[in-house]
Amino acid sequence: MKPFAKIFASVFDREPQSRDAANRRQIHREWDRQRARALTPADQAEIDAIFSRNL
Repeated sequence: MKPFAKIFASVFDREPQSRDAANRRQIHREWDRQRARALTPADQAEIDAIFSRNL
């Protein structure tokens, strides 16, 4: 249900976004995609470490 809520919020979001906010949202989307593709918990931990350094 959470992914559906994210899609719904992004489609109907009427707030103007700053460049930083849009960039951060894009990073979080890619982070979620990569975590979904991880095969093991170790892979997820590595993905989290990489993305958390970027934020």
